[in-house]
Amino acid sequence: MDKKQLLFIEDEGYVIDRVQEILKGFPQFVVTHTAMVDEARKLLEETAFDVVVTDIYVRGVSGLELLHYAKEKNKETCVIMITGVDNSDLAAKALKEGAFDFVIKPPALDRLSNILKLVALVKP
Repeated sequence: MDKKQLLFIEDEGYVIDRVQEILKGFPQFVVTHTAMVDEARKLLEETAFDVVVTDIYVRGVSGLELLHYAKEKNKETCVIMITGVDNSDLAAKALKEGAFDFVIKPPALDRLSNILKLVALVKP
């Protein structure tokens, strides 16, 4: 089975640690992590990632912009947004613009595991 490429874009320490712990349970993903916006843009231009997990706000850029970068390179990319802001308008906008799902941190970070299980089943 080919491994899927997953890009994790996050700059907050405790979220990075928690998500990386969750990702250890998914050996089918090759995980690339960056906290730097310029590096994230470069990675998204160079690689058609299968899955992108990004904060809705990363220093200097909106996660929605990163969503568009990822979708330009691979329209099948599954983008999962993470945010510390419980904002249903923002969630609706992210989903309308093509995000697969939206996770509120920190309380709902464990939902990410269930979402990734679904993505692993859905994406061949």
